[in-house]
Amino acid sequence: MAKQKIEGAKTAIVLIEPQYDFLKPGGSMYQFIAEQLEKRKVIPNLVNLVKSARSKVKKIIYVPFEAFEPGFPEIDKKGPGMGGLRGLEIDMPTGWKIDGKPVSGAWVAGTPGPEIIPELTPEKGDIIVRGKKTLDAFWSTALDYTLRVNMVDTVAIVGFHTNWCVESTARSAYDKGYNVIVIGDCTGTDTDEEQNYAEKWIFPKIGKVMKSKDFLASLN
Repeated sequence: MAKQKIEGAKTAIVLIEPQYDFLKPGGSMYQFIAEQLEKRKVIPNLVNLVKSARSKVKKIIYVPFEAFEPGFPEIDKKGPGMGGLRGLEIDMPTGWKIDGKPVSGAWVAGTPGPEIIPELTPEKGDIIVRGKKTLDAFWSTALDYTLRVNMVDTVAIVGFHTNWCVESTARSAYDKGYNVIVIGDCTGTDTDEEQNYAEKWIFPKIGKVMKSKDFLASLN
């Protein structure tokens, strides 16, 4: 049976949080994900995917996590924002400094943490969707609007973490009526167990899981 083709003119790659705090030494979350990044060659896979697909898909869309001011004044320390992942991130040590003083916490303005890594610098024609402060890249951003005005019906989701922001975004895309593809070897999380669970039990129920080489070969 012939492989199903993916119509590039109606497809966008949504790249979630390709930033220093995830992907470079010193990053708040790099310390937890570094082994998986290396083992699964996630950054080279992403670089090749974006470079190879840029002329074949409708859009490459970056959704970085937005910076917090030092000390996280945007979040009431007694409020619900301190629960779960955000509360954990605020206390994570980093290799960054501001005015010579060590900085704790993810996505702190004035550090390299929120910046997109050089290997994945957006190019002309790519879109950066701003406003992401939560797991789901659709929530509080113009991602849905951006996809719809570009007549995209298929979203190929990549980025970090597989079972946090990628999963939340994929679920939301499915609920909004998009065809969902998760490119597994262009995502990463802390452990094999988490990665494998998401790829085996979650993503096939809301879309497809593909390798980057298969995704690229299916584009027409």
